[in-house]
Amino acid sequence: MSPSLTGLSAALAATVVWAGNFVVARGIAHAIPPIQLNFWRWLLALACLLPWALPHLRADWPLMRRHWRHLSVMGLLGVTLLNAFVYKAGQTTQSLNMALLVPTAPVIIMLLSRILYAEPITWRRLAGMGVVLCGVLTLLSRGDWQHLAAVRFNPGDLWALAGAASFALYSLFVRNRPKGLSLAGYNAATFALGLVFLLPGLAVEVAVLPAPALTVPVVAGIAYAGIGCSTIAYVLWTRAIAGIGPVLAGMVYYSLPLFTAVESAWLLGESIASFHIVGGGMIIAGILFATVDRRVLHLPAPRRHAD
Repeated sequence: MSPSLTGLSAALAATVVWAGNFVVARGIAHAIPPIQLNFWRWLLALACLLPWALPHLRADWPLMRRHWRHLSVMGLLGVTLLNAFVYKAGQTTQSLNMALLVPTAPVIIMLLSRILYAEPITWRRLAGMGVVLCGVLTLLSRGDWQHLAAVRFNPGDLWALAGAASFALYSLFVRNRPKGLSLAGYNAATFALGLVFLLPGLAVEVAVLPAPALTVPVVAGIAYAGIGCSTIAYVLWTRAIAGIGPVLAGMVYYSLPLFTAVESAWLLGESIASFHIVGGGMIIAGILFATVDRRVLHLPAPRRHAD
């Protein structure tokens, strides 16, 4: 199998696995509180990562101590907040809504890059962001624009957008990964610090809410999120980027709502409404228009007519 085909297959497989995370978030959202689900997910992920990371930790320790602030921020954004927001969203919104809203992160990244790094926003990116915004508003309003006037949004959709913002910040700051720090050590440190930051919220949930029943769906959901989404999908995605590059891999990732819709309808019996199709189509089209260079798609440049 060629490297390109291998990379494409890996990106597709990773996206299918990640789509299942939204199904898990919705399927067991009322069986286990969001912070507890997030904590056990990342604890399991850290346990899976440690055998790979341990040989690197001794050499990485001096750099980790020197860059503990950066590692703490990345653990907070990528581990503590991101999936806690997604799992909280699962209590009040559909899996498909979450899958459509969370991939708006590339647009948030553009805006933050402009604010923090003064990176220019081209007319094409601006137009794409406008289309994405219309798609998001379509989803938030459930296709009824009177909801916008009354500001009656679904809380779960807003939690999903908060998750997208967390992922955008994580993606924005990951470019500052300390040089010389191994990827295994970097991930182990962010996983561990993110778990530490989860402890206060975990303590509150344990003290205030009833203990979750460790049923088969709950245990299977935690195992899927920890092993599948945090370990297997990560390995697949790394292989995908090595084979086809981040831009084409990102294009495959935009198929996430499609796989989430199929899995949600199959496993949870969720319905797909017209506003999902319209809003989701606008979001995906806007993101592709704003982020995909025509040179990647091998499209000819528009011809200029002579005066």
